[in-house]
Amino acid sequence: MVTASSNATPLDEAVWQAWVAKGRVQERRSRAARIKAVKWASIAGLLGAAGLWSRLAPFEVLVRFLVTASALVLMFQAFQTRYYSVAAAFGALALLYNPVAPVFDFSGGWQRGVVVVSVGPFVASLVWGNARMKSND
Repeated sequence: MVTASSNATPLDEAVWQAWVAKGRVQERRSRAARIKAVKWASIAGLLGAAGLWSRLAPFEVLVRFLVTASALVLMFQAFQTRYYSVAAAFGALALLYNPVAPVFDFSGGWQRGVVVVSVGPFVASLVWGNARMKSND
């Protein structure tokens, strides 16, 4: 009679630890790629809104939702990394673009300026994130 334990090889702890480390690195890279995609989508949405300002009214809620969701994702990521000032900046953006209780309408010239200026934190987080990643290498 052949048992399963006689055919099994003992687990090598070094192989297991290498496999776990490889999984962690892969998860870290995929998380960074998702965060970068959120930043780029926000930048594209805000610049698209500023560029198509005269035809934006039907899509105002979509832009607000995109920016609010992106700002919340980046705010929680900043909390996890303990960058509280960055989290506060993205929290303020989430409140500013809140689709449920809008602070401003997308109708005038100064509002267009607010939309253009709102691109700044997303671009800064891209630049800052790249610099931080290079310093970790």
